[in-house]
Amino acid sequence: MRIIIIGGAGDMGRVACAATVEDSAITSLVIADRDGDRARELADQLGPKATGVCLDITDRDALLAAIGDADVVLNTVGPFYLYGRPVLEAALEAGRHYVDIADDWEPTIQMLELDDAARAKDVTAIIGIGASPGLSNLLAAVAHDQLDSVEKLYTGWRGGSGIPKAPENREDVEPAAAIDHWIHNLAEPIRVWREGGFHEADALEELVIDYPDIGAGTVWTCGHPEPITLPRYYPEIDESLNVMFSRPGLIDAARKVRDRVRTGELTVPEASRELIMSPGRRGPEAGPVPDFPGVFAYAEGTKGGRPARVAVSTNYMPEGEMGEATCVPMAIAVGMLARGEIKATGVLGPEGCIDPTIFFERLAPFAGERSALAPLDVRLEVA
Repeated sequence: MRIIIIGGAGDMGRVACAATVEDSAITSLVIADRDGDRARELADQLGPKATGVCLDITDRDALLAAIGDADVVLNTVGPFYLYGRPVLEAALEAGRHYVDIADDWEPTIQMLELDDAARAKDVTAIIGIGASPGLSNLLAAVAHDQLDSVEKLYTGWRGGSGIPKAPENREDVEPAAAIDHWIHNLAEPIRVWREGGFHEADALEELVIDYPDIGAGTVWTCGHPEPITLPRYYPEIDESLNVMFSRPGLIDAARKVRDRVRTGELTVPEASRELIMSPGRRGPEAGPVPDFPGVFAYAEGTKGGRPARVAVSTNYMPEGEMGEATCVPMAIAVGMLARGEIKATGVLGPEGCIDPTIFFERLAPFAGERSALAPLDVRLEVA
């Protein structure tokens, strides 16, 4: 299978390129990036399967020409509220399969609107196959299947681990797109699934999850795609939220700068700098953090007619940093698509088309010593 990775020379894209080029089911890889020199340099490092090209994805004619020879388009270019739907539309126009790591709920809704168009073209478009969303969706699918009936289906992740230490001088704070993205999501209303339907809500709502065998811990709501896609496949659930857990001091600092963005006192980039420089948001002084897995799913419902709850995580989190956690899952999904293990067409969340058993087994080579463990950690408690 021939693939093209849009934004392939970027921080995320480079990991996707390295992971996919080793897959025997991938016959060729085009690394397309606005920095053509970096794309060609990376292609030289990856070997004869890879080719680097310069591409400005805002030039629609150039984008259509670039993807014309590929079987699958991989999109790693953020922010996805700008570049999600346009790249997917180009892939559909060309009749090419599509995979991305979109982690914004707004473009998730926009791309799901193209489901009928994708089905008409017999195209498989998998959106949001990273860590959260991605791994989290598949863990939620496993959690859902452990219970006879499900009322609540949550996905969760560790927030704030990628925020750097504050430099001694404020002038030395470096721009951080990931933090900008987080602040933007916190400042805007989010979409959640409650009482069997979609509702607007405020981010950073405080909840408590009683994780089986670990105990109760505080979590906060976040705007993510999982509550958008999970109800499509499990419409009977009453509530679906995406939550993050962290040190309370970080959440307090984030809430303060978020509120200043809402009043217009700070721009999002300015708020990101303020967050990095906020005292008391890091380490023990910021308060305790629950001993939850880095990415997990949690469900409440019934089992055998009795109240039950279940939490599911994976022992096979890819080794490395955010890039590996995000783009290794994408590479595995593309490999499954190339092998005919994903057959559904349309615009799909990962839980709508990927077999979790196969997927988590394929994570093993990326998990280092943890690959000796079982792929999944399933903790079920029945009252």
